[in-house]
Amino acid sequence: MPQIYHSNAQTNRNIRIQIQNSTQTNATLAKQFGTSSATISKWKNRDFSEDKSSAPKTIVYALSEVEKELIKKMRTSTWMSLEEVTECIQQVNSTISRSSVYRCFVKEKINTIPTEKKQEAKKFKAYQPGYLHIDVTYLPKLEGKAAYLFVAIDRATRLLFYKIYDQKTAENTELFMDECIEFFPFQISHILTDNGLEFTNRLIRSKKGNLCQKPSKMDEKCKENDIEHRLTKPNTPQTNGMVERVNGTIKQQTILKDKYKSREEMEIQMNQFLVYYNLYRRHGSLRKELNVKTPIQAIYKWFEIEPTIFKQTPKQFETKLINLQQKYNQNS
Repeated sequence: MPQIYHSNAQTNRNIRIQIQNSTQTNATLAKQFGTSSATISKWKNRDFSEDKSSAPKTIVYALSEVEKELIKKMRTSTWMSLEEVTECIQQVNSTISRSSVYRCFVKEKINTIPTEKKQEAKKFKAYQPGYLHIDVTYLPKLEGKAAYLFVAIDRATRLLFYKIYDQKTAENTELFMDECIEFFPFQISHILTDNGLEFTNRLIRSKKGNLCQKPSKMDEKCKENDIEHRLTKPNTPQTNGMVERVNGTIKQQTILKDKYKSREEMEIQMNQFLVYYNLYRRHGSLRKELNVKTPIQAIYKWFEIEPTIFKQTPKQFETKLINLQQKYNQNS
């Protein structure tokens, strides 16, 4: 049976036996066989001539069997893209990486979409702009004042908007909704939030234990603008994972990167990052069918596909962002 060698092996079985039986110095043998003294020493100290296995003694798998099965089911039942499946599975476990999902695709032989399923996989109208994920996160306390960042990100385009407020209240949520309606260039059809009191009253109980039936200020604002307000399952913040992840991105590029002397300085830099994110930041999770990389490119593409949902043209919106960029740069 022929010996199988490692791809980088510098010696064969016959040479290794000669090395082990030789009494010459390592340097002499290295020169004779055209290899290094370290290789000669290695084989002299071994009592066998076959290559050792390069497989790790312990293999740690990134995905559990349940997660693998869930990924397989999501892919084969919908034929969603790698990015979409990754996004969905990260709502179950936020530590799962895109590469782990891809390796699962390859192992299960589902990395290539069957010809008869390709048309089904391209039906992405359900992901059209207008579905916002909204959340509130904490910012550093500056000049003795608390600060809260209200964040909204569009599911289809990854277009981002946020605003800093002094309090996390239902009243500020209502103001933020007005800002969102003004900022986004398309009609908002849905919003997804957690069950915080700034968003909903549904978990408030009376003294008798009855749940509150009164709509929140956000519910009233949504009804007024024909927007469907959806809520995550209580005590499961990962189900609003898209906005949770962008919260981390915002902080990594601003408050965790620099220290600010004043609230004004923090607001200026955060506003600069907001414009940069929408105009220039690349996103691997945008649908491949769109063939775009940045939120503003996605806006242009969706305007071609579904112009009726837009309140202003992509060019008008881009000009607005550029004007904001110039304003923030002047104030920095």
